[in-house]
Amino acid sequence: MAGGFLCPCHGSTYDLAGRVFKNKPAPQNLDVPPYMFTSATTLVIGKDEKGEA
Repeated sequence: MAGGFLCPCHGSTYDLAGRVFKNKPAPQNLDVPPYMFTSATTLVIGKDEKGEA
């Protein structure tokens, strides 16, 4: 899907921010994982052993 995401299991569609479109099977928006910018060009997604993003 251009400009979004498609769940092939149930057919829900999401915009680029992870918000589910109306009248789709998904009951809620996608979760946003923890993240942090480590520089102007680097994004780290997830948690490390210390519990930080």
